[in-house]
Amino acid sequence: MNIKILDKLGLMDQANFTTNQEHIVSVLLKKNPKLDEGILRKAIAFIADAHDGQYRKSGMPYTEHPYEVAKILADLKQDQATVLAGLLHDVVEDTPHTLSEISELFGEDTAFMVDAVTKITAVQEASKTAQKASTYRKLITAMAKDPRVIMIKIADRIHNMRTMRYMKPEKRKIIAQETLDIYVPLTHRFGLYKLKTELEDLSFKYVNPDEYQKLVDALIENKEKRENYVQSVIGPLQIKMALEDFDCTIQGRTKNIYSIYNKMIARGCGFEDIFDIFAIRIIVETIPECYLALGYVHNLWTPLQSRFKDYIATPKPNLYQSIHTTVIGPENKMVEVQIRTKDMDLTAEKGFAAHWAYKMETQHEGEELAWLDHMVKLQSEISDSKEYLDFLKVDLKPEGMTVFTPKGASIELPEGSIVLDFAFAVHTELGLHCIGARINDKVVSLDEPVPHGATIQVLKSPNQEPSPEWLEMVKTIKAKQELRKWMKTSITNQSRSLGKEIWTRELRLLKIEKDKRPKEEDILRYFGQTSLNAFFEHLGQGELPLQDIHRFLNGGNDIAKETATLRFYPKFGKDKESSPTDEMPLMIGHETSLLIHFASCCGPVPGDKIVGVMRPQIGIEVHKSDCPCLKDLPADQRLPVDWSADVTKPFTTHLTIETDNRKNLPLSILMVLKDENLSLDRMSIASAQYTGRIRMEFKAFRKNQVDSIVNKIRQVEGVRRVEKA
Repeated sequence: MNIKILDKLGLMDQANFTTNQEHIVSVLLKKNPKLDEGILRKAIAFIADAHDGQYRKSGMPYTEHPYEVAKILADLKQDQATVLAGLLHDVVEDTPHTLSEISELFGEDTAFMVDAVTKITAVQEASKTAQKASTYRKLITAMAKDPRVIMIKIADRIHNMRTMRYMKPEKRKIIAQETLDIYVPLTHRFGLYKLKTELEDLSFKYVNPDEYQKLVDALIENKEKRENYVQSVIGPLQIKMALEDFDCTIQGRTKNIYSIYNKMIARGCGFEDIFDIFAIRIIVETIPECYLALGYVHNLWTPLQSRFKDYIATPKPNLYQSIHTTVIGPENKMVEVQIRTKDMDLTAEKGFAAHWAYKMETQHEGEELAWLDHMVKLQSEISDSKEYLDFLKVDLKPEGMTVFTPKGASIELPEGSIVLDFAFAVHTELGLHCIGARINDKVVSLDEPVPHGATIQVLKSPNQEPSPEWLEMVKTIKAKQELRKWMKTSITNQSRSLGKEIWTRELRLLKIEKDKRPKEEDILRYFGQTSLNAFFEHLGQGELPLQDIHRFLNGGNDIAKETATLRFYPKFGKDKESSPTDEMPLMIGHETSLLIHFASCCGPVPGDKIVGVMRPQIGIEVHKSDCPCLKDLPADQRLPVDWSADVTKPFTTHLTIETDNRKNLPLSILMVLKDENLSLDRMSIASAQYTGRIRMEFKAFRKNQVDSIVNKIRQVEGVRRVEKA
């Protein structure tokens, strides 16, 4: 500590401490006796001077805020440097004092944490979104280096949320939603359940004030009835434990308002229909006693097997451990019982931070903080600010699960993750070639949701390649990023290949001999490209008009639009001379190509006569040759295409069916698909008094198969008309 600087700043004379400042020192030491009183006094004197004349919107002196933040940190048994950073966290942002001063006066650790929680200023970024993204990037990076940083940020947010009533309503709602999206998940990640529930309820109060007040009123109205019921559960439990000579503590608590609201939404019911709005907690000394207590509970009441969770055998990533069991209690109501040891209860209340508050040198041992390194790595790969903020909301989501590889390695995934997410989490190559998985000796598809605690063996094939649909299926940011990366590379390669094929076709159609073909430098100069690969890439992606290609190959001479139309648009008539073969059509059959898109307006399937249209940034869009939409697309961008003989995958087909309003008619139509051994992808039904309309989507392999299905549906009684999309 630099005494000279303190003296220079007039902080050595602390005899004039106010009653409030003395009270703050007393409270901090009472909450955490391991704190150094002398240094606390210097820090309190420092911020009193730094924030002199500054007031909060409540009218209170600004120092009220850092005092309250420090109290929260001391209550969480945080160390000296962290509590000091809590006191000083707004000094650099809101006063002329610098980080170097803080470092010299209160140490490098404290200065590092103060810097980490200091926002990026608006001057440093072009927009508010970029400013917010940069601030979070800075925070996450600092957290990975020193997790104590987040304790300060959470304590800061807790006090700000407690005093939100002084802010404008629209501002309150924005801050509350941000708290739900970012800070609530962070408290969950660190196991700070007591703070998590407080943040949830405070946020809910401002995000949805009407629903919040309704639930508050309902809880007040039902308080006596609820307390009586809790006692009707605790009473028999206490008698049972006494008879078994089993020493434990039994508590009853009402769940927080936000969690009750989420139960109502999830179950689609009202408050009066939610029975499990409270939980019974049994606290014992040892792990074996947890399982003994579980047996006694199940002896009293019938358990619901589907709602049993053993977080002792499989702890949550934030080290939370407890047994959760739901039983049918008195009056046939569901009651959740949580069983844990005293140490587990401390972790659940204070978070796993309580275990490393004074052991910073070992805090990165174990896997509880591995997700931080994972986030730092992923955020470095996301340049777009909006995408990064979306990434935070998904990756921090508290409803997570833990699953295992066959070798026993644990993988953390968001709730609702599928086999494909797990495969990418294990290894990128495994994800790219995943065809399914084996879970509990059962083979499942790649879009199968993974259950908590399961051991999963990924099944792969070297012939498997990702499809664009995978991006919509996966939940994790890593899976989405790896898929985008693969698709970007694949599109580049496929664009070059397709562009080269189109170029070669034009040369052959014009019968240009090899020795008379344009030189590379002439091609690049004419089309303004830097390399031949770049030229092929832009051509394959539909960014170079085909008419320009033809004009260039004709020595720069323009050609009539009619001639261009004849060359690029195949005529499928009875005249054999105008057949696709004579036009050297591009063969369509590589369904995994990211540059071949089948138009949804007409849904072509193998056997249909087709035409391709070059679309910028898309590639080739394939239409039926009689598709009405073709008239709105440029004729000089059309290419003759035809089906290759090796098309093996099914294509999506859309049907619109006009019907009578007859009972069981949809079932009769579905039986047609069943008889053809095809599965339905999507179906919608609309009906009026006498008529009905059915839209259905399914996959078929050939045109004749679709024609057969259409004919059979037309024969169903009550069907008036069937149209293919």
